[in-house]
Amino acid sequence: MKRLLALCGLATSIAVAAAADTQSARPPSLLTYAVESSGSLCLARADGTHRLRLIRGKNRAPSWSPNGRSVVFSRQVGTASRILVADTRGRVVRGLTQTGAFADPTWSSDGKRIAYVSREGRSRIVIVGSAGRVLGELFAAPAAFISRPAWAPDGRRIAYAEEIQTEQGKAGTSRIVVVNADGSGRRVFVGQASDPAWSPNGSKIAYVAYSSRLSETGSIVVANADGSGARHITAAGGPESRPAWSPNGQQIAFTRTAAGKSTIVVARADGSSERVVVGARGYGAVDPAWRPAVLLPNARRRACS
Repeated sequence: MKRLLALCGLATSIAVAAAADTQSARPPSLLTYAVESSGSLCLARADGTHRLRLIRGKNRAPSWSPNGRSVVFSRQVGTASRILVADTRGRVVRGLTQTGAFADPTWSSDGKRIAYVSREGRSRIVIVGSAGRVLGELFAAPAAFISRPAWAPDGRRIAYAEEIQTEQGKAGTSRIVVVNADGSGRRVFVGQASDPAWSPNGSKIAYVAYSSRLSETGSIVVANADGSGARHITAAGGPESRPAWSPNGQQIAFTRTAAGKSTIVVARADGSSERVVVGARGYGAVDPAWRPAVLLPNARRRACS
């Protein structure tokens, strides 16, 4: 019996070690971002090194599927835009919309749905299957515009920014709204804020908070998913936008604009270890998104420029 228990313990130790080796052998998560001048989507390591071009064109707002095999994004076409899906080689495999007023696509954590903003008529969020079949729509409040939808990890809720128009028809204050994916349970999460992003485990939401009703300069805040415990993790020296959690929930990437130049900044979720990783030299960069830690297929790629 003692010999049997010893063998069982040895087998368990080997299994744990093998799991640890497998985990440590996983490639690091990659940052995807858009180049301001060209609109190309590029990939880089989390520290900003090894920058490679993924997709050419005037592209914005990339969002990866959970398996890391597809990326959805918006592409400017003249004064309009489309929502497209591409593979890891940068080849567009399908369009989810025709050319029109569409923006901010985002993939659900189960990989089965994509939400994007439509301003064709009344501002709304359109929810489609991964192949493009429309599953539902979530409309903004009257006289409001929706932007930056974000799926909760459980796939049951969506947070988004809702900009309320003034009586003169000009852009007014922005607030974050959380709603169930079926359109029920709508509630205002926080005012004077935009760009919500759920943490991978769903316990927190990062967002951009503005100091005043019409301010354009915001800083990154992290709060509990119920809105409590809000804490600024940056002191904005210029407009900040698009917080994006790393897959392990330990880091947040975001865009910071100062003196007309946009950079991608990465910090720990508590605001420490902040550093500019893309855009300090050369081109400006916006719209960070993390690619899951899976291997890229062998493909020739040009340096990002």
